[in-house]
Amino acid sequence: MSDILEPPGEHHDDVVAGSQRGDLAAFERLVRTYQPFAFSLAMKFLCDQAEAADVVQESFIRVWKHIDRYDPGRKFTTWLYRIVANLCIDRIRSLQRSQRIFSSRNQETTLEDLPDERNWETMRSHQQLAEIIRTLSRRLSETQRLVFTLRDLEDLSVDEVADITGLSIGSIKTNLHYARKSIRETLIRKYGVVRSDL
Repeated sequence: MSDILEPPGEHHDDVVAGSQRGDLAAFERLVRTYQPFAFSLAMKFLCDQAEAADVVQESFIRVWKHIDRYDPGRKFTTWLYRIVANLCIDRIRSLQRSQRIFSSRNQETTLEDLPDERNWETMRSHQQLAEIIRTLSRRLSETQRLVFTLRDLEDLSVDEVADITGLSIGSIKTNLHYARKSIRETLIRKYGVVRSDL
């Protein structure tokens, strides 16, 4: 799995095993270790700190409730990412149903709000391109957004995305292709730039 998911200097197998035995101190260490990674993923999905924090809190509640179901033969990060990703999708659906997604209350950046700069170096230096890509990813279909976030924004391998999502390799590649194509076309049309890795 990606290096970002490997907690440095932490004997996470022992922490997970202790949590499975009901050791609250071990579970607190587990939360401290993995919370930043869970929050990073939730933010890339939801682009809202309050919503991401709520999802992370609910994710660890579920981890505690169901940790007896965790199979130590699999990477804990894969199991955690699946929980976080599923809760993010549930949250997006809930927000869409209540007509609140990306509302002004969240002071969310829309594509129209972003500067219409066509200079690649200026965009990159101000991290505007990353913001544009995150904004565009919110317009993808649910499955495309899931795959694109895990593969391109979190830099996980296709096999890791398959483990987390339960999707076939073929489905992942197809959805990733269309997600990248959609984002690439908008980048070219509106900004005159395109990332070489899309």
